[in-house]
Amino acid sequence: MKDMPDRKITAVIVDDEPLAIEGLRLRLHKIEDMHVVGEAVDGDNAIAICHALQPDVLFLDLNLPGINGLEVVQSLQSDNMPLVVFVSAYSEYALDAFELNAIDYLLKPVNLGRLQQTMKRIRERLTPVERDQEKFKLLRALEEVSGLHISELQEWLSNESPLPNSSNQELVIKNAKNEKVFVPVADIEWIDAAGDYMCIHTPAENFILRITMKKLTSQLDARIFQRIHKSTVVNINRIKSIQPLRNSESILDLGDGVKLKVSRNYSCAVKTIIDNRVR
Repeated sequence: MKDMPDRKITAVIVDDEPLAIEGLRLRLHKIEDMHVVGEAVDGDNAIAICHALQPDVLFLDLNLPGINGLEVVQSLQSDNMPLVVFVSAYSEYALDAFELNAIDYLLKPVNLGRLQQTMKRIRERLTPVERDQEKFKLLRALEEVSGLHISELQEWLSNESPLPNSSNQELVIKNAKNEKVFVPVADIEWIDAAGDYMCIHTPAENFILRITMKKLTSQLDARIFQRIHKSTVVNINRIKSIQPLRNSESILDLGDGVKLKVSRNYSCAVKTIIDNRVR
């Protein structure tokens, strides 16, 4: 694979709705290094076009006549498999999509800002393997000496802000004996609220803190601590599995018998959790 500045990223769009194809094509045309080389309206044609054109990326609708989007990906498994971005009007298929190693899952109608985020991920995946490996080794080493999470370091590399510090990697909390305890943020599994009191759950001990949910979450990394209910926040790195339920609700299993419910009003949190876990 050549470096991205030397070539266009080729893409095929598959959707049974011509207007959806046109809308996505117009948005992709606004991205300088993207070139749409083919389109299809069903799964069989999608497979044939991918074999013939070998695109870098496949933007694939899940609901297709004949074989569906998931079956298309299963049929394409090979060394020349394109990166897959699923596009759907429904969020409940996201887990199945990511189990097939899709690079992203876009909800219709796709907006340009969200598409730009997907493109960033695509460019990173199309970077030469050797460069990715070297970058990861450097980030891992910097993570060890800085005390920062690797996701924070990746964010730092993507902009011109100063290197973040680790001064907020601990919360100062009074325990039952009124002693000040320094609780590593990484140890926090989940937090639930009762009025202005927060119960902070860690593997070793639970702590009660008098503070509002808004103020507490402002002290935590929003990429790691995800709101799943009006009174519940979870550390996404502690999640073992996600079980979808009806009515856009889900159950998060943290292990050791801890299961948290994602309420319907926060159903979009599942997509955010998956996004942040696969980065």
